[in-house]
Amino acid sequence: MDLVVADIKIKADTCRMEYLTFDQTDRKQWKVVFDSWKELKLAMRAYQAREPNFPEGLSEVAFCMWSGSVRKIKCSGSHGSFDTFNLKTKRMEQIKACSVESDLTSFGPDSEWDDLYFIDFWNDGAVDGRFNVYKIDSDLVYNRKVNRRQTMRQVQAEGKRPRFSLKDVIAENRLKPAGMKVKVW
Repeated sequence: MDLVVADIKIKADTCRMEYLTFDQTDRKQWKVVFDSWKELKLAMRAYQAREPNFPEGLSEVAFCMWSGSVRKIKCSGSHGSFDTFNLKTKRMEQIKACSVESDLTSFGPDSEWDDLYFIDFWNDGAVDGRFNVYKIDSDLVYNRKVNRRQTMRQVQAEGKRPRFSLKDVIAENRLKPAGMKVKVW
Protein backbone atom coordinates (compact mmCIF):
# COMPACT_ATOMS: atom_id res chain seq x y z
CA MET A 1 0.00 0.00 0.00
CA ASP A 2 1.39 3.37 -0.99
CA LEU A 3 0.18 6.85 -0.15
CA VAL A 4 0.41 9.12 -3.19
CA VAL A 5 -0.12 12.87 -3.43
CA ALA A 6 -0.80 14.15 -6.93
CA ASP A 7 -2.68 16.79 -8.88
CA ILE A 8 -5.66 15.08 -10.50
CA LYS A 9 -8.01 16.58 -13.06
CA ILE A 10 -11.61 15.94 -12.07
CA LYS A 11 -14.10 17.28 -14.57
CA ALA A 12 -12.92 20.86 -15.20
CA ASP A 13 -11.02 21.21 -11.91
CA THR A 14 -7.55 20.19 -10.83
CA CYS A 15 -7.51 18.85 -7.29
CA ARG A 16 -4.63 17.94 -5.04
CA MET A 17 -5.51 14.40 -4.02
CA GLU A 18 -4.01 12.07 -1.45
CA TYR A 19 -4.85 8.49 -2.27
CA LEU A 20 -3.86 4.92 -1.46
CA THR A 21 -2.81 2.38 -4.07
CA PHE A 22 -2.83 -1.36 -3.48
CA ASP A 23 -0.96 -4.34 -4.89
CA GLN A 24 -0.91 -8.11 -4.41
CA THR A 25 0.94 -7.86 -1.10
CA ASP A 26 -1.97 -5.92 0.47
CA ARG A 27 -4.46 -8.72 -0.05
CA LYS A 28 -3.37 -10.85 2.91
CA GLN A 29 -3.38 -7.83 5.22
CA TRP A 30 -6.95 -7.05 4.11
CA LYS A 31 -7.95 -10.56 5.19
CA VAL A 32 -6.31 -10.06 8.61
CA VAL A 33 -8.28 -6.85 9.16
CA PHE A 34 -11.47 -8.45 7.84
CA ASP A 35 -11.07 -11.40 10.25
CA SER A 36 -10.64 -8.97 13.19
CA TRP A 37 -13.87 -7.19 12.24
CA LYS A 38 -15.61 -10.54 11.77
CA GLU A 39 -14.55 -11.67 15.25
CA LEU A 40 -16.11 -8.54 16.79
CA LYS A 41 -19.25 -8.90 14.66
CA LEU A 42 -19.84 -12.50 15.72
CA ALA A 43 -18.93 -11.84 19.36
CA MET A 44 -21.64 -9.15 19.61
CA ARG A 45 -24.24 -11.81 18.88
CA ALA A 46 -23.61 -13.29 22.35
CA TYR A 47 -24.83 -9.99 23.84
CA GLN A 48 -27.77 -9.86 21.43
CA ALA A 49 -26.41 -6.46 20.42
CA ARG A 50 -26.41 -4.67 17.12
CA GLU A 51 -23.47 -5.85 15.11
CA PRO A 52 -20.96 -3.26 13.87
CA ASN A 53 -21.50 -1.85 10.40
CA PHE A 54 -19.15 -2.92 7.68
CA PRO A 55 -16.28 -0.39 7.76
CA GLU A 56 -15.70 1.71 4.67
CA GLY A 57 -11.98 1.08 5.03
CA LEU A 58 -12.61 -2.60 4.30
CA SER A 59 -15.23 -2.16 1.57
CA GLU A 60 -13.43 0.61 -0.31
CA VAL A 61 -10.09 -1.21 -0.18
CA ALA A 62 -11.74 -4.45 -1.35
CA PHE A 63 -13.31 -2.54 -4.24
CA CYS A 64 -9.94 -1.01 -5.16
CA MET A 65 -8.24 -4.40 -5.14
CA TRP A 66 -11.00 -5.75 -7.40
CA SER A 67 -11.22 -2.78 -9.78
CA GLY A 68 -7.74 -1.26 -9.78
CA SER A 69 -9.09 2.08 -8.55
CA VAL A 70 -7.40 4.10 -5.79
CA ARG A 71 -8.88 5.00 -2.40
CA LYS A 72 -9.22 8.74 -1.90
CA ILE A 73 -7.96 10.01 1.44
CA LYS A 74 -8.18 13.79 0.83
CA CYS A 75 -9.06 15.91 -2.14
CA SER A 76 -8.77 19.69 -2.16
CA GLY A 77 -11.08 21.70 -4.35
CA SER A 78 -14.73 21.39 -5.20
CA HIS A 79 -14.84 17.59 -5.48
CA GLY A 80 -14.38 15.76 -2.22
CA SER A 81 -17.33 13.54 -1.31
CA PHE A 82 -16.52 10.49 -3.44
CA ASP A 83 -14.73 7.38 -2.12
CA THR A 84 -12.50 5.96 -4.84
CA PHE A 85 -11.13 7.19 -8.14
CA ASN A 86 -10.34 5.35 -11.33
CA LEU A 87 -7.08 6.84 -12.62
CA LYS A 88 -7.56 5.35 -16.10
CA THR A 89 -11.10 6.59 -16.74
CA LYS A 90 -10.77 9.71 -14.51
CA ARG A 91 -14.10 8.89 -12.86
CA MET A 92 -15.18 9.48 -9.26
CA GLU A 93 -16.69 6.42 -7.61
CA GLN A 94 -19.08 6.17 -4.67
CA ILE A 95 -18.89 2.86 -2.82
CA LYS A 96 -21.71 1.55 -0.65
CA ALA A 97 -21.59 -1.82 1.07
CA CYS A 98 -23.35 -4.03 3.56
CA SER A 99 -22.87 -7.36 5.30
CA VAL A 100 -26.50 -7.93 6.34
CA GLU A 101 -29.50 -9.32 4.52
CA SER A 102 -31.45 -6.04 4.24
CA ASP A 103 -29.45 -2.85 3.83
CA LEU A 104 -30.38 0.71 4.75
CA THR A 105 -27.98 2.87 2.78
CA SER A 106 -27.62 6.60 3.32
CA PHE A 107 -26.15 9.32 1.14
CA GLY A 108 -24.80 12.61 2.42
CA PRO A 109 -26.31 15.79 1.00
CA ASP A 110 -23.06 16.50 -0.86
CA SER A 111 -22.42 12.97 -2.15
CA GLU A 112 -20.91 13.11 -5.61
CA TRP A 113 -19.90 10.47 -8.12
CA ASP A 114 -19.62 9.47 -11.71
CA ASP A 115 -20.14 5.77 -10.94
CA LEU A 116 -21.98 4.19 -8.02
CA TYR A 117 -21.10 0.69 -6.82
CA PHE A 118 -22.78 -1.49 -4.21
CA ILE A 119 -20.75 -4.26 -2.59
CA ASP A 120 -22.80 -7.03 -1.01
CA PHE A 121 -20.89 -9.05 1.60
CA TRP A 122 -24.04 -10.90 2.78
CA ASN A 123 -23.45 -14.22 0.92
CA ASP A 124 -26.62 -15.80 2.36
CA GLY A 125 -25.30 -15.13 5.87
CA ALA A 126 -21.81 -16.51 5.40
CA VAL A 127 -19.32 -14.07 6.92
CA ASP A 128 -16.41 -15.12 4.74
CA GLY A 129 -15.17 -11.92 3.04
CA ARG A 130 -16.46 -12.77 -0.44
CA PHE A 131 -18.69 -10.21 -2.12
CA ASN A 132 -20.77 -9.35 -5.17
CA VAL A 133 -20.26 -6.00 -6.90
CA TYR A 134 -23.11 -4.11 -8.58
CA LYS A 135 -22.80 -0.99 -10.68
CA ILE A 136 -25.98 1.07 -10.27
CA ASP A 137 -27.13 3.69 -12.75
CA SER A 138 -27.23 7.06 -10.97
CA ASP A 139 -30.73 7.91 -12.24
CA LEU A 140 -32.09 4.85 -10.44
CA VAL A 141 -30.79 6.36 -7.21
CA TYR A 142 -31.33 10.09 -7.69
CA ASN A 143 -34.92 9.58 -8.86
CA ARG A 144 -35.75 7.01 -6.17
CA LYS A 145 -38.66 7.94 -3.92
CA VAL A 146 -37.42 7.95 -0.34
CA ASN A 147 -40.73 9.02 1.13
CA ARG A 148 -44.23 9.58 -0.25
CA ARG A 149 -43.42 12.94 -1.78
CA GLN A 150 -39.69 13.21 -2.40
CA THR A 151 -36.92 11.66 -4.42
CA MET A 152 -33.41 11.21 -3.12
CA ARG A 153 -32.29 14.29 -5.07
CA GLN A 154 -35.00 16.42 -3.44
CA VAL A 155 -34.11 15.25 0.07
CA GLN A 156 -30.42 15.96 -0.59
CA ALA A 157 -31.31 19.46 -1.78
CA GLU A 158 -32.77 20.10 1.69
CA GLY A 159 -29.37 19.22 3.20
CA LYS A 160 -30.60 15.90 4.60
CA ARG A 161 -29.28 12.33 4.34
CA PRO A 162 -31.73 10.18 2.35
CA ARG A 163 -31.88 6.53 3.40
CA PHE A 164 -33.20 3.56 1.44
CA SER A 165 -32.26 0.06 0.35
CA LEU A 166 -29.89 -0.32 -2.57
CA LYS A 167 -30.66 -4.04 -2.52
CA ASP A 168 -34.25 -3.10 -3.35
CA VAL A 169 -33.02 -0.96 -6.26
CA ILE A 170 -30.93 -3.89 -7.50
CA ALA A 171 -33.82 -6.39 -7.19
CA GLU A 172 -36.47 -4.11 -8.71
CA ASN A 173 -34.27 -3.38 -11.72
CA ARG A 174 -32.95 -6.94 -12.02
CA LEU A 175 -29.35 -5.72 -12.01
CA LYS A 176 -26.70 -8.36 -12.60
CA PRO A 177 -23.44 -8.30 -10.63
CA ALA A 178 -20.30 -6.97 -12.31
CA GLY A 179 -18.38 -9.35 -10.05
CA MET A 180 -19.63 -12.45 -8.19
CA LYS A 181 -18.23 -14.10 -5.07
CA VAL A 182 -15.14 -11.91 -5.36
CA LYS A 183 -12.28 -12.93 -3.07
CA VAL A 184 -9.44 -10.42 -2.75
CA TRP A 185 -6.96 -12.35 -0.59
